[in-house]
Amino acid sequence: MKTLDVVRYLSRTDKWYLGGANRLLWAPPFPVYLDAPGFWDEAHYYNYELKPLFTWTLLDDEGNEVPLQFKRRVWDPAVLRQGYRGVVRSAKCEVHVEESKAVLPSDVAACSVRIRSASRRELKLHLVAWTAQESAPAKQTSWVTDVAFHNGIISFKKSLRPSVMPHLDLSCAFTMDRKVKSHSMNLSEKTALQPHWRYTPWYEKSSKGILPNEKKISGVTNEGLLYFSIHAELVLPVGEEHTSTIAFAAAPTPEEAKSNLRAIVRQRDPLDLGRLGWADHFSSVPLFSCSDEYFTKYYWYRWFGLRLNTQYGGEGSYRRPFVCEGIGYFRAPITYSSQCHMIENRWHHEPELARGSLLVFIDNQREDGGFRGYIDVNHYRQEMFYHANWGNSLLQLHYLHPSKEYLESVYDGLKKYAAYFDRERDEEISGLYDIDNHYETGQEYMHRYTVVNPKADQDNWGEVFRLKGVDVTVYVYELKRALGIVAERLAKQDEADLWAIEAQKIKAAVLLKMWDPDEEMFFDIDPATGKRTMVKAATCFYPYATDIVDRLHLNGLKRHLLNPKEFWTPYPVPSSSVDDDMFNAVPEWKGKRMNCPWNGRVWPMTNSHIAEALAQSAIRFNDPLLKRRAVEFITRFIRMMFFDGNPSRPNCFEHYNPFSGKPSVYRGIDDYQHSWVNDLIIKYVCGVRPDEHTVTVDPLPFGLKQADINNVLVRGRKIRVSIVGKKFRVWLDGKQQAESELGEPVAIQI
Repeated sequence: MKTLDVVRYLSRTDKWYLGGANRLLWAPPFPVYLDAPGFWDEAHYYNYELKPLFTWTLLDDEGNEVPLQFKRRVWDPAVLRQGYRGVVRSAKCEVHVEESKAVLPSDVAACSVRIRSASRRELKLHLVAWTAQESAPAKQTSWVTDVAFHNGIISFKKSLRPSVMPHLDLSCAFTMDRKVKSHSMNLSEKTALQPHWRYTPWYEKSSKGILPNEKKISGVTNEGLLYFSIHAELVLPVGEEHTSTIAFAAAPTPEEAKSNLRAIVRQRDPLDLGRLGWADHFSSVPLFSCSDEYFTKYYWYRWFGLRLNTQYGGEGSYRRPFVCEGIGYFRAPITYSSQCHMIENRWHHEPELARGSLLVFIDNQREDGGFRGYIDVNHYRQEMFYHANWGNSLLQLHYLHPSKEYLESVYDGLKKYAAYFDRERDEEISGLYDIDNHYETGQEYMHRYTVVNPKADQDNWGEVFRLKGVDVTVYVYELKRALGIVAERLAKQDEADLWAIEAQKIKAAVLLKMWDPDEEMFFDIDPATGKRTMVKAATCFYPYATDIVDRLHLNGLKRHLLNPKEFWTPYPVPSSSVDDDMFNAVPEWKGKRMNCPWNGRVWPMTNSHIAEALAQSAIRFNDPLLKRRAVEFITRFIRMMFFDGNPSRPNCFEHYNPFSGKPSVYRGIDDYQHSWVNDLIIKYVCGVRPDEHTVTVDPLPFGLKQADINNVLVRGRKIRVSIVGKKFRVWLDGKQQAESELGEPVAIQI
């Protein structure tokens, strides 16, 4: 395979998110000042909003602003480049500016500012980097302390306190790589917080570009905006360019912030550190390409999204690396999505990130054995709980990166988690498990809940209703089945036998009580009556991704899932059936547009489960129709996640319209890691499906002219699969092992 420059391959002009896979992220969902220099729209430090970082201004030799006209933008995962044109009126010439900016792994936001003059004589300019920080200590919302200027660095501590969270203290510092000629720190009564020079104190207080070198940060009251600035003189010889770096660091301590800042500005090209980080990431996952541009593009875009939302932990509640569910509010470990991160990141050559996605919840496990739904770095949201399929995710990770030590580290925590469900979620000892409110499934506003309680959609956590859920019960079944396998590996045979018995009890209960033989569908159970609800939701198909079903259940899958009047919409699958009384293709529930409605929208999370249900049923029972439909479904699923069908513009929003495929752009939450896609590509497009002892290579018939995946690491061995037309070849550690045709699997013992 040819080496692919993934960073360049993902380049586009309509994106702006920047991150270094750590605490600081710049991904404003609705940027107001995207065309302005620097980072003025909000960043996030962990899940705390931090704004602004900084901007910069050019002044001429007389101290007048050189207004910059935005011209162009080019983004890639490592760098956002923006071009500007300015007119220096005093010199009667133009300047052309290219700003390259990045957020680096050391939590430093850096701008490289390259200026080219069109003047026929030497040009002198002033570069001012500045920020404005809101400080409201009396209101306890955010406040700034320990303001200092030393050796060209302005530093300060900032305390952030959103209304529902405890305050978080962090240290900030910013500087530039040029000798700082002047600086200023000024307190102002609150006014427009905008990146415009004319609103700053120095619009009047500077003299010929020189700042007043003063520190006035207290006054009649200490609330308001604290303006900080540093200034350097630039001399541009005729025909030459000038490049300066401005950087802003955020860290837990002043020493770390300033140390990280100095390390960056000493580099010849600080942004290289960001490029290297992204290049290393893309080289540490399987190398994939194919003749379907959508598949290739989305595969690499997905690896971008996973790293963008990664945090490596090390403080507070975060002792392990993990992937956040998304940007903004979702920038934290959340149980419902962490199961997905285990499944996808297991294909990473290093398993720590996938392992950490479970360990972070075991580290912070509740006393009753439940897992916290959402973990802040310094806070527990006591009410939040989400269901998740930890058992399946653990086994899938184990098949690629087996480790007895890791199994030992999670076994007791998962035992307590299983005991929580038996104790708290199945008072009838039925083998079927309860949903208590519509939030905890991650699937709010559905008919499946209001059918047992008309007020189920009220804004409450805690027990609002009781519903024996198909999805939740499948999760617990998979958990107990996995615990049996883990107990065997840990030489706990008595416990393994008990887990197997308990899993069989759940399986029998699902088949007896949730399966409706007339409707040929699994349904939730109303525990008050013991009857099936008969509400058709996409979660009703989750048993098909397990060994609960047998061949007798396949007709029900075909009858309902493949029916255009129920679930087989142009962009399948809607979360609720099209013929449901509460169905709506647009994101409305009871007449109101909602953030997270599940009464008809297509959710990538659900689609990941349905893809497994289709593909595993097709393979397990060797059903030609289901194989064709699995191919069709995965293809439609991936193609849905591109703006206007443009293969250069992939996205991943929370939910989509089942008829038009339009995403929930009104939410502003792109790159939402709430599903798995690359796992589907590797397992079903490329056909690489490991179990505990064997790797089966069996690509589904996607009709590709060519596909190739290399450097797939399974138990320390490297696998390559190359597909050309209907034939494929398999290599192990560089040596060809087999050649076959689609539909004729190859098994490799490892």
